Amino acid sequence: MCGIAGIVAEDPPAQGLLEAMTAALVHRGPDGAGHWYEDQVALGHRRLAILDLSPRGAQPMHYQDRYVIAHNGEVYNYIEIRGELERDGYRFDSSTDTEVIVAAYDRWGVQCLKRFNGMWAFAIVDRRDRTVFMARDRLGVKPLYFAHFGRQFLFASEIKALLRHPAISRQPDAEYCRGYLVRGPREFGARTAWQGIRRLENASYIHCSWSDLSAGRFATRSYWSLQPSDADERFDERRAASLAADFRDLLGSAVDLRLRSDVKIGSALSGGLDSSSIVYLVNQGLARAGAVSMQETFSCVYRSPGTEDCDESSHINAIAAALGVRSNQIEPQAVLVPAAHREMIYYLDTPPESSLMSSWHTFKLVSRTDVKVTLDGQGADEQLAGYHRYIVPFLAYSCSAWRDARALRGFPGAAPFVRLGLASRAGRMLGLPELTPFVLRVAGKQIFSGEPLNTSLARDALGGLQNLIHYADRTSMAFSIESRMPFLDFRLVEFLAQVPVNYKIHDGWTKYLARRAFDGLLPRDIVWRRDKMGWPIPEAFWFRGALRNWYRQEIESSGFLRELGVRADVDRLLDRARGIGNTTRLLNLATWYRVHVEQAWRPERLLSDRAADRGVNAAVQVS
Repeated sequence: MCGIAGIVAEDPPAQGLLEAMTAALVHRGPDGAGHWYEDQVALGHRRLAILDLSPRGAQPMHYQDRYVIAHNGEVYNYIEIRGELERDGYRFDSSTDTEVIVAAYDRWGVQCLKRFNGMWAFAIVDRRDRTVFMARDRLGVKPLYFAHFGRQFLFASEIKALLRHPAISRQPDAEYCRGYLVRGPREFGARTAWQGIRRLENASYIHCSWSDLSAGRFATRSYWSLQPSDADERFDERRAASLAADFRDLLGSAVDLRLRSDVKIGSALSGGLDSSSIVYLVNQGLARAGAVSMQETFSCVYRSPGTEDCDESSHINAIAAALGVRSNQIEPQAVLVPAAHREMIYYLDTPPESSLMSSWHTFKLVSRTDVKVTLDGQGADEQLAGYHRYIVPFLAYSCSAWRDARALRGFPGAAPFVRLGLASRAGRMLGLPELTPFVLRVAGKQIFSGEPLNTSLARDALGGLQNLIHYADRTSMAFSIESRMPFLDFRLVEFLAQVPVNYKIHDGWTKYLARRAFDGLLPRDIVWRRDKMGWPIPEAFWFRGALRNWYRQEIESSGFLRELGVRADVDRLLDRARGIGNTTRLLNLATWYRVHVEQAWRPERLLSDRAADRGVNAAVQVS
């Protein structure tokens, strides 16, 4: 895991510009830096050493006196690919996946991407043909941004690195920001919150000459797409058992690949089924490898008065005891949330949906140990129908909608979604399939697009899930931790896209296939939990209580929000009967503008603040 940056220009890039860009990525790679200049091209790298910790793993890496590569991420099946390449006569100087990537490109060209299993963003410069090849992984776990100004093309792992270049102006995209306040963040697609800065989309690449790239004559191309099956199939008990076994085997294989590392590995544990499944499989993999020490798990808990409704420590403790892991737990304290929030916004580059304090503090806790890689449960709900909103498309297309609805009514909080699903089913039977989606759009609720369940899941996996992937990458890398996500193994993603929906929601249970797969392996109270929480944060308690004045001041003093036409009565919004709605978006956008556009807080100050508050900004427990 690392940070990369580069410049391709009509004239040779000036010395020092690339160094300034990579300096902004030091958190992504604290173990070393490298820079390479040749003619029109410059490549920079910040290293977080995970595989081959020796100097042979340093980047930019040269290969065959022809290629130079800067790479961020991991190709987990590099050992198998390396063996195939060695049989074809290729030789390697390191034991890194980076060297395998560039050799695979030499052997198969852009088609090498289809052989990789992992998360990556890289740029390969071909010095002989004077071309550049850059690409991102299928699910977009590793980021890559670019900008074209005048006669130069710039790219980097994070937007803040691009902002270090004098050609880039710190101008927000006002239309994007207004859309963010209404619909939330969109960390997918090419558009970003910044004018002139684009995202290389997931499963995409650019391949062209230096001169075409610097002149802006390039196109992004896709090399993979997800093809869901909406074929209807009645539930069959033997088929359910077979699919559950296949799912468990694929997830186990994904975990085993992601245990490949030359540094210590742990897991984030929320207390839900997804993270508990990963912890269980990591334990199995470590046991097979002959590990003698306990697995380290990391959790954010809320035991203070007023925050208990966000606390999952009882479930976390149950899993830790059942699996015999070392449970590290942290509880954020409200008084230091403002400083942590500001720092988090700096590292994210774009405004998020929530305050992200649970994710932020979990990785802060990891950074206090010798664990450098975590395996995390991100991405299961969007593939296995874990959210209540998926009940709507499920019932809308169900041949046994009324029976399914009766079973689902007993699921806590499901009743409104059951009613919407039945209304959608009735609309389809009456020849008005667009009625419910239209009513929901008018009401401003993004619950149901009118598509069948598997199509909706695939859309979310390549859409809304990208927001969560972005948060996981940035909050982990802010603390120089590599977050690996087994549920995003493309083999598992493709498999689940083909699993009939009656095995994802069945007999009144969402995420049925996953529950079935781990029944008897994990505690029953975890496998068959109905009170899904999903890394909750006590924002309403904090922002209505001890942090109310800070919250109000941050929003009401924002000139940028006024420019966007926002006139918010924060007290009225906070005092609404249910939750705090989308008001946290106002806070995040105001803070984002201050941190990144006005530069009211410099990163050097943030880093020194982090060092100063180490050990006092949260309560830590180890069991």
